[in-house]
Amino acid sequence: MKKKILLIVTAFLLMAVLPTLSLGGVEGILRWIHPSSEQSSTKEPSQKDEKKKTAFPSGLSFKILDTSSGKVVTVEDRSFCIGAVAYEMPPSFEAEALKAQCVACYTHFCRLRSRQHSNPDKELKGADFKANLSEGEFFLSDEILSEKWGDSYRECLEKVTAAVDDTAGEVMTDSDGSYIDAAYHAISSGETESAEDIFGKKDDHLLSCASPGDRLAPRYQSQCTVSEQEFKEKILSLDQNVQWDAQPEKWIGKTERTKPGTVKTIVIGGKNFDGAAIRTLFSLRSAHFSISHQNGEFCFSVIGYGHGVGMSQYGAEYMAQQGADFRQILSHYYHQPSFSSVSDLS
Repeated sequence: MKKKILLIVTAFLLMAVLPTLSLGGVEGILRWIHPSSEQSSTKEPSQKDEKKKTAFPSGLSFKILDTSSGKVVTVEDRSFCIGAVAYEMPPSFEAEALKAQCVACYTHFCRLRSRQHSNPDKELKGADFKANLSEGEFFLSDEILSEKWGDSYRECLEKVTAAVDDTAGEVMTDSDGSYIDAAYHAISSGETESAEDIFGKKDDHLLSCASPGDRLAPRYQSQCTVSEQEFKEKILSLDQNVQWDAQPEKWIGKTERTKPGTVKTIVIGGKNFDGAAIRTLFSLRSAHFSISHQNGEFCFSVIGYGHGVGMSQYGAEYMAQQGADFRQILSHYYHQPSFSSVSDLS
């Protein structure tokens, strides 16, 4: 009789436990016995835990040779990132775009600092890089920001500072732990350029990629019109041996472009010119241009803004608006970067 009762109890227990076993073996049994164990075993790291992974190293700073005064100015890393992000992006941009910009900026200038420490340039007088700080080049001081933002100063500063603190100390590195070349620009043509085409050097992180959101950016297209005489004078400043046809519309010859459309070389008056040089000469927003002649004038039709390599800032803003976080944005524009903490590299 006792054996029969024992068999009935055993069968009842098995009926209760077997469904749990099918959901997770021994772990399923533990969850059935101790329901609270499920919460502790599957707990996701909180945002606070995530922030602890990176931080600005204590005492680390950037030394900037101020070309306006000739003095070397020291700015600690966190303050520099706030001023650098504010220089590069409007505070009205999405938080994730601002974070992506912060990591890109910090990586770029950490790379300059690292290279300067290993191979100092005496002309920098011990600084990591140079900038005209009175003009707000690369970095905007608190004084400049206060004047720039006016009544919105506190609100704008809080937003930029939050982006900096949320990515504190995070940089992009290569597989060997060295900083990648984190190039960035304002607006691409809708497809970014490769470093090999624009800078003349191959870089596995700086490859061409789609950036469709750029086509929605303000002043995605722009124009610049100059007279025939001004056009001729400017070109002659580059090369005195240009041959001018009697018909100005024939001055423009063959154009060689990258796949996304940036002008690599262009023939003018029988001479070959670099597209980037023509961009600089005529103060164009990018080297992605075409030239037409009409009514005694030359008109440059320009697409995008900047060199087109690396992260597009307006492209990052578009991705953030679509729900991408800053690491997804950076991983899109920089091919297979590793994310590291400066504290681990110092």
